[in-house]
Amino acid sequence: MNLSRVLPFSAASLLLTIGCGGGSGPIVLPPGSASNIYVVQNPLTASDLNTILEFPANLQGSVTPENTITMSKSSLYAVAVDASGNLYAATDTISNPSPTQIQILVYAPGATGAATPTRTITTTLSSSIDSIAVDSIGQIYALSENTINIFSANATGKATPIRQITSSLINHPYAMAVDSANNIYVATGYYNPNIVVFSAAANGDIESPRTITGSNTQLGYVSLGIAVDATGDIFVATQSGTSPYVSTVLEFAPNANGNAVPIKTLTAVSSYAIGGIKVDTAGNLFVVVENIGNLRFAVDVFLPTATDSDPPVETISSAAWTYSSLGQLAIQ
Repeated sequence: MNLSRVLPFSAASLLLTIGCGGGSGPIVLPPGSASNIYVVQNPLTASDLNTILEFPANLQGSVTPENTITMSKSSLYAVAVDASGNLYAATDTISNPSPTQIQILVYAPGATGAATPTRTITTTLSSSIDSIAVDSIGQIYALSENTINIFSANATGKATPIRQITSSLINHPYAMAVDSANNIYVATGYYNPNIVVFSAAANGDIESPRTITGSNTQLGYVSLGIAVDATGDIFVATQSGTSPYVSTVLEFAPNANGNAVPIKTLTAVSSYAIGGIKVDTAGNLFVVVENIGNLRFAVDVFLPTATDSDPPVETISSAAWTYSSLGQLAIQ
């Protein structure tokens, strides 16, 4: 991975303070809301370990992780969770020059501390993994440079992708999502933002996937997060302007294509830089943000009814969460 691509999420770039809903303690979220949030904590010093932090999804303010998984891998970028609560962590050992040795570590529900993964998937790719996802039948999707690598649900040990999707439109990708029908959505950037959509059966080099792009989309110079809700609406976390950046969450209709206009825009994210996003089955939106003051990284949570400048209903932060190179998260 070229770490220059993740400059917005650097410890040196913290410029704004968080503006959250005030107070601390539990928040009442709608029925069907996510219960847990999982985020990546990357080491700031050589003696630190990569960790996955788990927080309750209904807390306001600075909280202590209710669970922490530690791993002594050289790089940890992405995390995902499946319907059964298994956690997937994408790590690598970078060779110079490439290839890159990739490992996807699978942890059982409730794993804690220096737990042993139940499975370790190992493969060699041309670049680090930028994002991972797990679909409704347990297949694992790993986004690496301009390629989506898909592994079987029971993959373990040395494994070869069962499918690989490539396209010239996957240009500097940051994030990926898979919907309930296993269609694949990729957010791309630097300075050439697109949302590229592939069908569930896509395979090989796809010349003309569905693409959301153009001035009407309001996509900024980079999009660091993408999610799809139960109705197929597409949510994109994007940045525009120059320092200080303007961070926005855009919502597009399920059939959006070409120079589409967002159906909703959220401008109240309390961030200098905006990262991973997820939408739970109740329609709540979870957004990773980067800030300063007593907070460095946090998750803003918006209710399904939030629109335009409506503030988050809660902002979850922690003294244990100080750096995340891609700002990705998972929810369950």
